[in-house]
This record gives sequence, C-alpha cells and structure tokens, in this order.
Amino acid sequence: MTYSISNQIQIRHTEDEWDYLFTTDEYGTVDVAFRENFKVGKTSILIPKDCIQHFIDALEQLKK
Repeated sequence: MTYSISNQIQIRHTEDEWDYLFTTDEYGTVDVAFRENFKVGKTSILIPKDCIQHFIDALEQLKK
C-alpha cells in the first residue's frame, strides 16, 4: 500500500476566484502555488524548510 500524508493551507478569495495553496512535502519544503479559477496556476514557489522563517520575516517587513 502506498500513501502520503500532506498538510495544506489555503487562502481563498471566492469573489475573484483565486487562491494561494500552501502544501508541504516529507522534507518540510513548502510549496506556495497561486491559482486562478481555483485551478493549478503557473506561479509556484518552493521554500526549503530551513528558509521558512526568513521568508516570513521578509513578508513581515513588506507589511509595514
């Protein structure tokens, strides 16, 4: 039997029909995919596990 366990978080804008889909793999790498019309889009970013906090810190700086 083959199976996988995944974690998924979604930020969804239902009126404009787009979302960001955050998933992780078995190594802790985060995949951030932008999807239009709730279908897999062209834009995807892979963030290694040891870089996640740096990515969050950079986003916090942009928020100010």
